[in-house]
Amino acid sequence: MLLKDKKVLLTGAGRGIGRQIAIEMAKEGAIVIGVGRGIDKLNETAELVKKAGGQMYTASMDIADYEEARKVIVEMAEKTGGIDVLVNCAAIFKEAYFVDMTPDKWHETMSIDLTGVYNVTHISIPYIIKAKGNVVNVVSQDAYYGCPGYSHYSAAKAGVIGFTRTLARELGSEGVRINCVAPGITETEMTKDRIEEGLQGYLDKLPIGRIGQPVDIANAVIFMASDKAGFITGQVLHCNGGMYLG
Repeated sequence: MLLKDKKVLLTGAGRGIGRQIAIEMAKEGAIVIGVGRGIDKLNETAELVKKAGGQMYTASMDIADYEEARKVIVEMAEKTGGIDVLVNCAAIFKEAYFVDMTPDKWHETMSIDLTGVYNVTHISIPYIIKAKGNVVNVVSQDAYYGCPGYSHYSAAKAGVIGFTRTLARELGSEGVRINCVAPGITETEMTKDRIEEGLQGYLDKLPIGRIGQPVDIANAVIFMASDKAGFITGQVLHCNGGMYLG
């Protein structure tokens, strides 16, 4: 097992890619600490983890609220005995073309997709340093490729990449690795309608000939979180079927 007995704090664990990461990490022996804003969805994920033979703790938490996040993360770390791996997966993806984008729409996305990553990482990093663990940030090919209607999302994800590379330099001497996984188009509840409407257009751009599945991204995250990637830090692993080649 690649993550046997590793305590993994996972944001956005209640659905989509985050849910699949929880399930697949549990299969690899991880003890998952799943957080997000919807406790019912988190508990559904926990049931799936249990069916897969794994263990998962859940807690409702708004990652955009530093004090709330701090309270929850400290409580969960005390309950589980620490944090070895952090996976920042939570994000929102709301369409807003730039000429029509209000400051509220911009700041809503930034508060979760960029500041939320800062909040959770800043609170968790003392535990990760102690464990000589690692962080995996789930970003997006949109930070490189661009996505009309999502300048706020693309900017936030690009910010996380810069954040990752800088922390890799700052914390490498502490034995901590920090990397990104950048998904391309992946079939989830959030993207289902877009894929159905533009399926052929996506397939035309995908050399591998199919839409990504959450398990594809989960497997990439597991690799980056495991000792198999022990000499990799400050990098972005592109997991997009060849849609973006960079």
